[in-house]
Amino acid sequence: MSSPFTTPWRSTLASPLRLLLVVMVAMMTVGIAATSIAAELAEGRSEAVVTTDLGAATIHVDRSPAVSRAGDRTAGTHAERALKARRVVDATRVERRPVRPALPLAPSNAAQTAASAMESTTNVPGQCLGWAREQAGIPSKYADATTAWRHASGRHTGGATPPRGAAVYWTGGSSGHGHVAISLGNGLVRSSDAGGSGTVATVPIRYFDREWDLEYAGWAGSINGYAIPGVAIA
Repeated sequence: MSSPFTTPWRSTLASPLRLLLVVMVAMMTVGIAATSIAAELAEGRSEAVVTTDLGAATIHVDRSPAVSRAGDRTAGTHAERALKARRVVDATRVERRPVRPALPLAPSNAAQTAASAMESTTNVPGQCLGWAREQAGIPSKYADATTAWRHASGRHTGGATPPRGAAVYWTGGSSGHGHVAISLGNGLVRSSDAGGSGTVATVPIRYFDREWDLEYAGWAGSINGYAIPGVAIA
């Protein structure tokens, strides 16, 4: 097997002085090469070639952008804060519907109002609203039935069978005052002046359309701003 050293190298290594000179020359060469490498890399090159008496070598430098973990954490923190802020904004955008104030309750509920209307037999002529509200124990407020219907809560337009105890309204008439009666259920109402002037009677709900030329408006669970308990309010 041949020796890795050639004859010149054997003679060099055989003399300590010559060996020292070779080492010094090699160190100077490396220093020059290092200076060359630094210059080439400073120019923005991605590689540098080093050539010495012992051969040539290429040095590659990775110039891809460095990733900062601190930057990643900062970006993540900003993203989390932005998400939380957006959730807060979205929460404030929830639609909030106005709460309708509860109406004061009439002293009499639906069943009691209907029972009182059944017991009533007379009334002050032409005072349908006064008679109807008295059956539920409700105080006065509006001038006529048409105005009371316009301000009624829980209005149901149309409907031939209002629930028992509900206030039933008509509009029109020669003076536009309308009419109001108390429902007994099953399409019947108890009304002032229905049996003649000053006489309370039970009649079908369509009676006033035919006989008094009124227009049926509908029914409500309230009179003069008071809710009659037991009557559904929409």
